[in-house]
Amino acid sequence: MVLALLLLTGFGESRAQESGLLLGLRYDVPISRTLPYYAGGADSLSRDAYGTLLITEQGGAFAILPEADHLLIPRQNRFWRVDAKRSVYNNWVEDFVWATPEDAAPAYAGIQPFNGEYCEGHRAQTILYAGPRYLSLEQRSAGYCEGGAHPWFFNTLAVVPLDSTTHTGLSIAEVLGEAAYRTFGQAVETFLDGLPDARRRSFYFDEPDPANWGLARREGRWRVVGRVENAEAAEGGLYTDLPLVFDVPAALGGPEPSAPTWRQVKTFAPDAEDAFVAPAGNWLILLRPGRLTLHAVQGGKIGPIAMARPLAPGTHAVMARWASGAQLRGWMQRLARLAQSGTPRP
Repeated sequence: MVLALLLLTGFGESRAQESGLLLGLRYDVPISRTLPYYAGGADSLSRDAYGTLLITEQGGAFAILPEADHLLIPRQNRFWRVDAKRSVYNNWVEDFVWATPEDAAPAYAGIQPFNGEYCEGHRAQTILYAGPRYLSLEQRSAGYCEGGAHPWFFNTLAVVPLDSTTHTGLSIAEVLGEAAYRTFGQAVETFLDGLPDARRRSFYFDEPDPANWGLARREGRWRVVGRVENAEAAEGGLYTDLPLVFDVPAALGGPEPSAPTWRQVKTFAPDAEDAFVAPAGNWLILLRPGRLTLHAVQGGKIGPIAMARPLAPGTHAVMARWASGAQLRGWMQRLARLAQSGTPRP
């Protein structure tokens, strides 16, 4: 891939220093043939694909490098590549999220022979957040194995170390501290108190599962989410996500610029699904259905579309890392080298 820059000049005063956003995206890819998923709504599952854009601005001039394969996560002095591999073994389908240094071939466990020979079902993994230390995953599974008492369904969240993607999930306290776990517990208590009767409340545990939480984009910000499963309706994999009022640490992507606000963004572009504001507050990226648009910002006012790029249906942001100066130039050089040399693929 040749990394030729696409340039367009927007409006705004000249800036001496270039700034840029490394944006990781997830796409919903239609399944071209019917796979042997187990039961009900599982047949509607799509396959997730991932890619990375580097978007820059200098003095009102915007540039987008052509998309790189995989998620490329800056970590110390190199990139790590992150992606997912879907495998099929008879009537069992499973996703394997992998992470590896930029110049190494990915490794993942593969489907266990027992599942492939004696089970029907699936285990799907979706990346919700990717950062230099952690990945936030949604994990959905349904199936039945020969000799089993009954089929299973579950939908859970997990935060795992970037260099240990088979980890079962870190507790919220391990990553965000005990205050975050208390916030999770208070959210569960409030949720249960709001249910109409004792029978409904009995479907849930009083204490949250400390590992059933994650990070995801909501209204232009990284948010902490706790998940509680409905034990009574477990055969349908039902759950409730509780937004946790807890600030995301800067190391994980927060806090983010306060202006323009999400309300201002939605007033300007009612179809906006996500927004990324440059640290200096002078430009803005919007994710909208089928496209990404770039805008200069002056005095808190969002300017017209200065540049646009088409996006695949069902695009969601899973990574956002800002840089400027020498760090940004280093990213650009490394991306160029990766494109020229190629990278080992699964």
